[in-house]
Amino acid sequence: MVNRSRFLLIFLLMMLGMSSARALDCGRAATVVENTICDSKELMWLDRLFTDSFRDVVVENPQRIQSIADRWTRSRDACVSNACLRRAYLNGIGQLYGVPASFDWQGVWWNTTATHGNGGKIVIHSAADWGFKMDATVWGGVYSSVLSGSVNDYYGVAYTSEIAWGGHCAIILVPRADGKLEVSSDNNGSCDMLLPGEMDIDGVYEKAASDPRPPATLLTLGILPDKALDDRFRELVGDDYQHYLDTATSFVYGTDEDSLGATVLTLWVKGMANRQSAMIMYTPEGKIWALRVEPGKNDNGIQLHYATTEEDKNSMPKTMANWRARFTER
Repeated sequence: MVNRSRFLLIFLLMMLGMSSARALDCGRAATVVENTICDSKELMWLDRLFTDSFRDVVVENPQRIQSIADRWTRSRDACVSNACLRRAYLNGIGQLYGVPASFDWQGVWWNTTATHGNGGKIVIHSAADWGFKMDATVWGGVYSSVLSGSVNDYYGVAYTSEIAWGGHCAIILVPRADGKLEVSSDNNGSCDMLLPGEMDIDGVYEKAASDPRPPATLLTLGILPDKALDDRFRELVGDDYQHYLDTATSFVYGTDEDSLGATVLTLWVKGMANRQSAMIMYTPEGKIWALRVEPGKNDNGIQLHYATTEEDKNSMPKTMANWRARFTER
């Protein structure tokens, strides 16, 4: 997402007579090239990707990046085919990011920007002058998917629209100066068939033997507000802490129906909200109520796990009891 400083810089560039890169407005397409782009979902995606890339890097060196964009626009406008336009966009994105002349693609890459409970791993192998082969695994909650295919190298930028069983799902991998990969997928819905449950392969990838993301906690996820309460919750639920963490692939704030001044959060595993969920309530004074629901043994019915800091260990707040009533034991 473009932040406020980037918007301000782009505005200043315009005031100084420098034209910032803008996504093509198909409602005003006037040239043959512009209409060709607007007639192709793939080229429209690449056009938006080029614009986003420009905005990501323009703050680093406005004059140099603008000069690259101006030269690239003239080169793009000389194209007379879709294939030429595709190559032009990939070349332009590579120029904006300053992709290195050579890059060690081969290895295992991990999505370091994926949120808790979601992730991506890309295994790159069989690297050659033309490109390489890719086997990617993407997961989110109970969902997972594999995307495999051959990837071609265009001016140092890797691109494929040949994912097995993927229709026209297109993916672009851009090497960064810091040795990481910027991965983007076609946002026109072409990859939806391979990525159910709102899974996403997009993100910044780092090469490593194992997932380099630090272990999450209820504190780092923003579910608990400070370390003192996180420690208190750990002490209360013991080994069950990891189960609460595993449940929190998604969460939302709820309403305190008991007027306790409590913060209420509902947690669930993406794709299993009706079978694997939890509710946590806590007050500024440090009172805690926690209820976790999971499938029973042999997936028969449900199991409840309740804990509280209060003396009465059996009754629960109305907020939690009403939420508990949504689940049916069989």
